[in-house]
Amino acid sequence: MLRYKTVCLLALTAGLGGCVVAGPSVEDTLLVDPTTTGSVKAPEKIADTDADSDRRIVRNAVSAADMETGKGRFSWSNPETGSSGVITAMSQQRDGDSICRSFETSRQRFDGIALYQGRACTIGAGEWALIEFAKR
Repeated sequence: MLRYKTVCLLALTAGLGGCVVAGPSVEDTLLVDPTTTGSVKAPEKIADTDADSDRRIVRNAVSAADMETGKGRFSWSNPETGSSGVITAMSQQRDGDSICRSFETSRQRFDGIALYQGRACTIGAGEWALIEFAKR
């Protein structure tokens, strides 16, 4: 029985030895052009597109809120990013020809919950802009 195990072990070892391949290294097989050009400048900072998308959704929710019949809490959600939140403490002020709304909102997403303070104002022709939006 011991002789049978020894023969099997030797056969297995010899069979696995054939799986080793000798040849050039990965670095030798890659054809990398070391030329550096200056014609295209790399961006200095990659934009946080999820945050930008959430800011647009919050701006739209703030601008669409009915201040007279609203209950003071306005929900928003962004199916594109999976984020959602509740806008609270909204107040409206007139700033010259513009109407501005100050607010607080929560932002729930996969990486946690955060609170933000913001302000949105009309910029003409019924359009709104998010003037301030900062984490508290």
